Amino acid sequence: MHISASITTPMQILPTLLVGFAAAFIAWQQLQVAQNKLRLDLFDRRYKVYDATRKFLASIFSNATFTDSQLFEFYAGTSDAEFLFGSEVVDYLAQVKYRALNMLKYQKIYECMPAGEERSRHVDAAFIERSWLEEQLTAITKTFTPYLGFSHIQ
Repeated sequence: MHISASITTPMQILPTLLVGFAAAFIAWQQLQVAQNKLRLDLFDRRYKVYDATRKFLASIFSNATFTDSQLFEFYAGTSDAEFLFGSEVVDYLAQVKYRALNMLKYQKIYECMPAGEERSRHVDAAFIERSWLEEQLTAITKTFTPYLGFSHIQ
């Protein structure tokens, strides 16, 4: 009996090993699925920030100004940026906000002024801010591509 016990032991171990390898493979596959889902969820949240910024810039481009509701939508759409992006994107969004508010400030100032040199300075300042903001419609892609691009996915 001692000989038959040594023969059946490897036969009993083989199914256990196969089940163990199958369980490890399934766990590895679940890890891959979880990582891909995290990437997709992160992409969706980041894209919403990109889209809010793009829409805000497009409204400035088409109207040469923006409304309070458009500014609120931009703020609401980009409020999570510091948790989703690196400092370069967060700083970029702060610059967009700053320059948009500057543009609006200059516009409000020169609307009430009579024609003259001081009014022209405010018109020029508003134009510089608006021009920078309009250029961002194409430059925004470069800023967001490292976070939204698919070149790193195999």
